[in-house]
Amino acid sequence: MKDDNPKSIEPRWLDRLFAGFPKLERDGRIDLFGRIETGAQGGVDYVVMMMLSSSLASLGLIEGATAVVIGAMLVAPLMGPLIGAGLALVQGNIRFFRKSIGVTFIGIGIALAVSACIGLINPGFEPSLEIEARGTPDLFDLAIAFVSGMAAAYASGRPNVAGTLAGVAIAAALVPPLAVVGIAFTNGMPWLAGNAAVLLVTNLVAIILGAAIIFWFFIVQGTPRQNATTSWTRKVTLLLILVAILLVAPLLVQMIEKRRTGQARPLTYPVAPAVREAVKEYIADWPAVDIVLMGRNSVEPEAGISIILTSNDKTTLQFEEKLREVVKEARGGDPTIQVFVVYSAKESLPGR
Repeated sequence: MKDDNPKSIEPRWLDRLFAGFPKLERDGRIDLFGRIETGAQGGVDYVVMMMLSSSLASLGLIEGATAVVIGAMLVAPLMGPLIGAGLALVQGNIRFFRKSIGVTFIGIGIALAVSACIGLINPGFEPSLEIEARGTPDLFDLAIAFVSGMAAAYASGRPNVAGTLAGVAIAAALVPPLAVVGIAFTNGMPWLAGNAAVLLVTNLVAIILGAAIIFWFFIVQGTPRQNATTSWTRKVTLLLILVAILLVAPLLVQMIEKRRTGQARPLTYPVAPAVREAVKEYIADWPAVDIVLMGRNSVEPEAGISIILTSNDKTTLQFEEKLREVVKEARGGDPTIQVFVVYSAKESLPGR
């Protein structure tokens, strides 16, 4: 007899489509939940490791030390509660979901506090390439986080590939954007902090959704009563999908802009805020002079600081020497300072 019940038809075509995907039996589901619940616990160890990982990330970002930043990704425990949230969403376990999200926000708060403190004791830092990289998220970052969540969930459900979780932690890169938010915010760079926050939200949402999809394929639902989609799971899932969709527009714009402008690496790094303000204050006494560019050479760091000015009147050597002294005093040390003054046509062309 023909079965007209669509609910009985849907699982059949899904089973055929994912026939080769590994399924977890009851004992496997219990073991999976136990492992993930352990990784999603808060506690003293979680707090200590979040403090240490965010400290490593902040220091590595300020120094531009890629190896240190990678080390911070490896020791950060933030992936655990996010994977737990994905599992709870599939199981309909609201208590575990709330716990996982709560632990996630505790970790975020710790990382922001630590990075903000490091930013405060290191005022006027000069943003490194590692920091600048977290300030330009694009659509690929959303895809990376989504696939990372799937990979982490799969590795959690398959103990024989659990060793790949370290690589997943590096790919997801959760703590570095958090550290950039705290450092940039305390150093008067709200635009950089905002962009890093967008990257952070992108990672959080995409990882939870990616993990939930893999756990759904593993068939980790509980009893038949729990299998029914509850109101809160529908609302949370739709909310996460909506946030992901809203993120697509700005991330796509950023990706298109990167492709249009060429290399993502900046030609110059920003100078320290103290240097920038000192130059502006000095130039303010010269109404005919305007600042065109002020930055540190990213291609040849030994080239030092370059300042390009435009002027309607001729300047003097004393003007340039004094400007160099102002920069050295504000920055400290003995950097190489190049000053270029571009004059208007009537001043640069003789007889006109």
